[in-house]
Amino acid sequence: MSFTTNILLTGAGATLLVLVFYDIYATILRATKQPGPFSTFLNRGLWWAATRATKRLDRRHRHRVLSMIGPILMPLLIAVFILMLLTGFALIYLPRLATDFKIDDAAHANQIFQAYYFSGVTFLTIGYGDILPVSNATRMIALIEGAAGLAIISLAITYLLTVYGALERKRAVALKFYHQARQGADISGYISSHFARGRFHSLTESLREATHDLQELLESHLEHPVIHYFHPPEVYKGLPRALFVVLETVAILNAHLDEEEYVEAGDHPDVLIAGDNARYVLAELVTSLNLQTSATESFEPEAETVRRRRKSFNRSMKHLQNTKIKTRGDIERAFEEYSEDRADWERQLFRFAEFLGYDWDEVTGDRDLDDATDDEVAERHEPLTAGVETANQDSRRLER
Repeated sequence: MSFTTNILLTGAGATLLVLVFYDIYATILRATKQPGPFSTFLNRGLWWAATRATKRLDRRHRHRVLSMIGPILMPLLIAVFILMLLTGFALIYLPRLATDFKIDDAAHANQIFQAYYFSGVTFLTIGYGDILPVSNATRMIALIEGAAGLAIISLAITYLLTVYGALERKRAVALKFYHQARQGADISGYISSHFARGRFHSLTESLREATHDLQELLESHLEHPVIHYFHPPEVYKGLPRALFVVLETVAILNAHLDEEEYVEAGDHPDVLIAGDNARYVLAELVTSLNLQTSATESFEPEAETVRRRRKSFNRSMKHLQNTKIKTRGDIERAFEEYSEDRADWERQLFRFAEFLGYDWDEVTGDRDLDDATDDEVAERHEPLTAGVETANQDSRRLER
């Protein structure tokens, strides 16, 4: 090879190695909301393709397909890192094979294959000995590659364990929100479940825990952005639902409850902190996914927004009144405050949920709470509830 070719191949290999090492540092070691360029391109590119391909599918099949993307991304990202490192080192070895390596007769083949082969066995620290570096420079490069291989494989294992640990915590938190919201998005039901004998019990403590939980989830998503693309088929395990539960709870406490009667109404410190924290978490997530521009755009006509909010407002007000919770007397003023509160976060939450592959109604149940009920969970529980109902019927027949 000519001197110019040697320089170009060596420069290309060194540049590729620098970029890959930076990407590994930014994605795994630095752990911020802005991972390396290769990681960002791979994550967002595959997710964009998957969401576009499943857009016309029904909810159940769409969620099942999207749920496969996260588990694919993790090993794919590690494989891309390894492949690019092998390529970078191979480009450095390639122009030096004829002069700086001792190659057994049985190992003679195409030089590109030999460069990749030696790069691979060095990266994996196998070292068969059929191709040996003989110059000091190539020996040092091989030593660096072997050390990089050990480090990358160790980091990959640690990264996998860390991400799956964060996913386990996320599912546990989501399950808690799910049961609090009556196995769906019934926020007025969640509030009334804390009401007994004319007063609220542990409602503010629950909001305090929710504030802490959301902060932990935010840190997990910012430190390991690949978590965004782990799409649980059950909507209640998704972060949009958890955010909605807290934001809607604060909106109802601010607008619906009689402030003179209940200290847990909107001006309670834990309520204020929970609302501010949930809005901050949502804004950070929207920023990390570069959704700021679309999050300022309306997603439906203004008249439809008013009708939807009015329906949700009236449903919550009726439920609270039926459970003997005193509500605001000025209904129109209460609705104005409720609508203003919602206007602060609805568009951001819609774009965030849309990016993650969820529909607005299945996250919030605004138009119908049944839309926010997980059908697959209900189906799994049907045999159990059917058995209980049969037993109850048998018991009643025996009593008669």
